Amino acid sequence: MNLIPGIQRITGDAQIGPVGTVSVPKPIRLFSVSLISGASASTLTLRDGTSTGATANEQVDGNASQSVTKNYAGGLRFPNGLFADADANISYATFSFTEEC
Repeated sequence: MNLIPGIQRITGDAQIGPVGTVSVPKPIRLFSVSLISGASASTLTLRDGTSTGATANEQVDGNASQSVTKNYAGGLRFPNGLFADADANISYATFSFTEEC
């Protein structure tokens, strides 16, 4: 198995990893996510799949006007791809991950 490392920053809902050229989502192993909240508290929902309809696996909550980082020792695996469901109060979120090929 090949592992392709990646870092991705988002400002709204987004698929994490390669987008548009992959017909079948690849498994993603998430090592960390950092988010910056706007003027209100925020919630980032991490979903196993490619859309907001996918199963929610993890939730990261942020405080108003602050940053929060969540680390996953060994990585948190999303076998059907990783979709980040960001609420309107997230300024941006940055993901550190590997794609399994």
